[in-house]
Amino acid sequence: MVKKTLKTLSQEDLELWKKITVQLKRNNPEVLIKNNISGFKIKKTTKSLPKAPELKPFFIGEKVSKKETLTFPDFNNDNKKSSPNMDKKNFNRLLKGKMEIEGTIDLHGLTADQAKIKLIAFIDRSYTLGKRLIIVITGKGKHKGYDEFQRPINGVLRQSLPDWLSGPSVSDKVLQVTQAQPKHGGTGAFYVYLRRKR
Repeated sequence: MVKKTLKTLSQEDLELWKKITVQLKRNNPEVLIKNNISGFKIKKTTKSLPKAPELKPFFIGEKVSKKETLTFPDFNNDNKKSSPNMDKKNFNRLLKGKMEIEGTIDLHGLTADQAKIKLIAFIDRSYTLGKRLIIVITGKGKHKGYDEFQRPINGVLRQSLPDWLSGPSVSDKVLQVTQAQPKHGGTGAFYVYLRRKR
């Protein structure tokens, strides 16, 4: 490493510096400000910033409000075993396919990303229009073996549907998801029962 040595100024440099500093005039900052903003008026406000909302004090371990969880049908078992998120009478009508279907979306032929975007938009639109029961057709998919938990792999859209419906953008709009009756698509379709619009 090379050490830096302090350079001292020569007599010529000092004389030059003195000549330069003598020629300089000190500016008065107040005059500069007046000249630069003479056309502008500064308004003083008496309004203060809005007060931040107060947080209620809490203790660790105190009861936390629990968000409702959405129950999905077990794709490999019967629907009747899944617990309903809705009243029993309407749930039984839903299982039997006797409720009025107000909308249908067919996701056949779409990639997973395209299907997710289309599904979320459809659910948002249906919820906004006050629809309650829609059918989502995913298709049965082709049997592609088993995953690491020995569950059959049947179609990407069908397997992805629970994740999409439990996502933050639509989970608060969906009340119940149930496999459709054979007349409405069977194992390749699902009834999605939406909450009432608030």
